[in-house]
Amino acid sequence: MELRHLDALLAIAEEGSFTAAADALSTVQSNVSDQIRQLEQELGAQLLVRTPRGAQPTECGEAVLDRARRIRRELEAMRADLSMIQGLETGETSFGIVGTAARWVVPRVVAELRSRAPGVRLSVVEGASERLMADVASGELAMAVVTEPVTHTRLHAETLREEALVGVVPAGTRLPKPPVPLEALIGHGMVLPAPENPLRHEVEAVAAEQGVELPVTVEVEGIRLVVDLVAAGAGASVLPETAVPHEDGSVTAVPILGMPPRRLALVTGRDTNLSLADMALRTELLNIVARGAPEDVLAHRR
Repeated sequence: MELRHLDALLAIAEEGSFTAAADALSTVQSNVSDQIRQLEQELGAQLLVRTPRGAQPTECGEAVLDRARRIRRELEAMRADLSMIQGLETGETSFGIVGTAARWVVPRVVAELRSRAPGVRLSVVEGASERLMADVASGELAMAVVTEPVTHTRLHAETLREEALVGVVPAGTRLPKPPVPLEALIGHGMVLPAPENPLRHEVEAVAAEQGVELPVTVEVEGIRLVVDLVAAGAGASVLPETAVPHEDGSVTAVPILGMPPRRLALVTGRDTNLSLADMALRTELLNIVARGAPEDVLAHRR
């Protein structure tokens, strides 16, 4: 087996067809076909199925692809390690982060990493915890900041910090003395994430404990849009305190009675060897998230 065989398989999976893979590899289709045939003969399994729309990996193909992605990442990490050891300070790394933490974490991480390792190229993905954990497990991302619990067996998780979940209402809204019961918010209607969102699960659990039904007026993905809708009077919401912007004073954050905090965790692949660039990123994430959001990013709080 040669690396070019794995490169051909990865290119087909990423591009969707033998023809597109050949273009991506700057070769001809017959070479790609030969490399896949040789790989299948050596492994004794069919890895791809041709379809009218291109090519799809078989179950065996998916297993080999998973390993191939890890091998490619290890090679990239090896090159980055050697470059940094030689003083070139180059390399690539990546991380994902849940949207509720991105606004205060990402700018600080980018600034610190550029200061300490200016030659390292960083990729950042914002998304939901489940998707980010899957991307780390598959090797697409080096690490991710997600919300607990972390249930993937192929991931190693480090708890970073707890975040308070607060009620968010338009500025000037009259409420009881905090901490307020969840019932005090529902009279305004609720703007909440979709039912599959972990934050929605947490809010619904507290509502059930307090015997409250949530009158959801708007379901929305995207924290910025949630805040905009609350400011516009569409309803109240519940968000991590650090996700609520302070800039224009259009909303107010208020503690909620009986609302437990959520935990942020840093996940990495259990069987993944981090490159020097990855380790530099991990150090910055651990330090920045553990310190928490600075006061100037927090919303006005009652």
